[in-house]
Amino acid sequence: MKTTKLLFPTPIWEDDDCGLDTKEIQDFCYLVEKEDPQGRKATNYGGWQSNEFRPEVLPDTPLKALYYSLMDHCYEACDNWGFMNYSLRLSNLWININRKGDCNLLHTHAGSIMSGVYYAKVPPCCCGELKFLQPMHEQCLKEYWGCNENFDRWNHEHNMIEHYITPKENSLILFPAWLQHSVDASASDDDRISISFNMFIFSDFYRDNEIYPKGKPNNSKLPLSLK
Repeated sequence: MKTTKLLFPTPIWEDDDCGLDTKEIQDFCYLVEKEDPQGRKATNYGGWQSNEFRPEVLPDTPLKALYYSLMDHCYEACDNWGFMNYSLRLSNLWININRKGDCNLLHTHAGSIMSGVYYAKVPPCCCGELKFLQPMHEQCLKEYWGCNENFDRWNHEHNMIEHYITPKENSLILFPAWLQHSVDASASDDDRISISFNMFIFSDFYRDNEIYPKGKPNNSKLPLSLK
């Protein structure tokens, strides 16, 4: 065959240098950890994760420039993705500080259209790569006829079940929120600081024509007098 075409690809967008003041962002992240040392537990195994920031408070914090940069990058990515006549809104944002041995377990970001991670501080080496996983049903369907000896998962790009991205300081990664991903354990003695976030997308047509719900509850079990 002279031509191989890849249908229905999964896009990932990368910016290797967002041009932000990483020192200011790092200092703020450590301040948040100091004021809330317990943080929260989500996908993090070890490490520290902040509680969520809502978009309306971010312009009043040292994350202001980052917030506006994220919005610009996400609009550019969604344009590239084929969306038209839409509006984006940041759903939530949180800080991750991973130290030696810390990792993030495999997960997705349900309820959003796009997710991303910004790297505010990255050690020179071995701080844990971001790993994306091919949907397992796709891999199993392709391999049902044979076994490990029949299939090259590691050197043939069409068959790889994992894709790794090495973090870079001041870089940004955007990806579809349903894409499974995890973070490998850090082997570095230095901290790695990342900031993760999710985006909602809204149709301007639905908004302008008042098709979106107004926030009223839709609970059929309530008596009619309470609806």
